[in-house]
Amino acid sequence: MKKLYLYAPALKKYETDYITSDNGWKMVSVTGTACAFNCDHCNRRILEGMEDASNKERMKSIIEKVIKEGHKGLVLSGGSTIRGEVPIWRYEEILSKYANKLTFIAHTGVVKNKEIAEKFAKAGIKIALLDMVGDNETIKEVLKQPFTVDDYLNSFKYLKSVGIKIAPHVIVGLSKRGIEGDLHAIELLKEVNPDTVIIVGLMPLVGTRNTRQPSPDELKLALKKVRDEFSVPIMLGCARPRGKGYVEVDKFAVDYEIDGIAFPEEEIIPYAMNKREVIFSNACCGNVIFDALGGVLNVKNGK
Repeated sequence: MKKLYLYAPALKKYETDYITSDNGWKMVSVTGTACAFNCDHCNRRILEGMEDASNKERMKSIIEKVIKEGHKGLVLSGGSTIRGEVPIWRYEEILSKYANKLTFIAHTGVVKNKEIAEKFAKAGIKIALLDMVGDNETIKEVLKQPFTVDDYLNSFKYLKSVGIKIAPHVIVGLSKRGIEGDLHAIELLKEVNPDTVIIVGLMPLVGTRNTRQPSPDELKLALKKVRDEFSVPIMLGCARPRGKGYVEVDKFAVDYEIDGIAFPEEEIIPYAMNKREVIFSNACCGNVIFDALGGVLNVKNGK
C-alpha cells in the first residue's frame, strides 16, 4: 500500500504519543476577525482562532519568528473582501522576501480574474486552498455570497494558470441539497484538474446557523468517491466531526488508500502503522501535494 501522511499543524491543540501540534505550521489571518461576508456555517468564528497578521509589522514579526523556530511553512488566511478574495496580496512586498525560506499556503477566497491570481503568485503563494461548492443555492443561502458555481471553478483555473498548486476542499454537510450536493461538488472538480482534493466535514460552531453535521457514512462515501475518481493525493482534512462513530472514518481512510489524515484519532495510528508506511508531519495537510511527490517534509516531532 502507498505511504500514509499524518499531519498535525498548529491549527488546534493536538497531542498523542506519536506526534503533537506544538511545533505545527501556524495559521494567520491577514484581516484579523474582519470579513465582508457572514456565512451561516462560520459567522467569522473561524478567524478568531488564527494569529492576527492584519498589518505589515505583525506579518513580518510572525514570519521571522516562524523561521527562527525552524518551521518550513506558514498558512495564510483571513476574511474575504467584497470582491471575494482574501487580500493576502497586500503583503506581497513582505511575503516575496521570504518565499525562498517558507512554503506559503493560502486560503485565497474567490478569485475573480487572472490579474488577482497573478498577485497571489507574485506574493510567493505555492498552494491555494479554497472550498468547492456544488450549487448556487448553497452559495446564496448559506455562504451569503453573490457568486456562482462557475466563479468557484474559475478561481481554480485562474490560480492554476499562474503556476499555483490548487487544493480544493469539499465540506461534507455544507450543501443545501444534502449529500448529493456534496458529491456533486466533487464531480465538478474534474473540470479543474486539482493537485489534491481534501475532504472535510462540517462542524456546527456556537453562533452559527443552518448547519448539518454529516454522518460517518456520508464522510466515507465522499472519501470513496474522490479516491475512485482522482489519481492525485487525497486527504481527510483537519476540520471534521469527532467522537464515537467518526473513528471509523479514519479507519476507512487507512484501508481505502487515502494519502493523508490531519489530526488522526490516536487509536487509529497504531492500526495505520500495521497497515502502511506512516510518515508524521507538522505541515498543513495541503502540503501533501509536495510530500506525496517526494518533497521535503517538515517532520519535527514524529516518533
